[in-house]
Amino acid sequence: MTASAGATTIRQLLNRRDLASARHRAAMSRRLGLSESEMLAVAHLAQHGRLSPSALGQLLDLSSGGITALVQRLEGAGHLVRRRHPTDGRSVLVELSGELVERAERAFGPLVEDLERASLELSDEERQVVRRFLDRAVALSEDHANRAHAEPDRAEPAAAAPAPGLWG
Repeated sequence: MTASAGATTIRQLLNRRDLASARHRAAMSRRLGLSESEMLAVAHLAQHGRLSPSALGQLLDLSSGGITALVQRLEGAGHLVRRRHPTDGRSVLVELSGELVERAERAFGPLVEDLERASLELSDEERQVVRRFLDRAVALSEDHANRAHAEPDRAEPAAAAPAPGLWG
């Protein structure tokens, strides 16, 4: 296998993993009674812990009105808790409620356990290589996501003619 063929395979596997993860997240959001945007907020809070509403809004690419509505919805449903900021008494941080954390842990537990078992099948050296690669892949993906959000939206040029297979 050539280096480029191996890289293509890794990219394809990462893409398949992203798509499977999105499908799984959608199923888990239905199971938890959350919309897709609410589930993404939950995922960010699970990753980061406490966040200010504005920081959460930036991660979700929501306006201040949009994040306010989302936080109020999640808080009203008992999924979020607001806490005073420990050093800035004028601001608040939001975090997941204990009840939602428990429900999410039960919902995601089987996947987490299977991934942990798969990781344990690797030697320590193999895990280090995989971890190093995934750290780099995550950093690159986060960098590209940040740049894409920072770039102004550009209208795509109109196609010269519709593709017959798409409309027929």
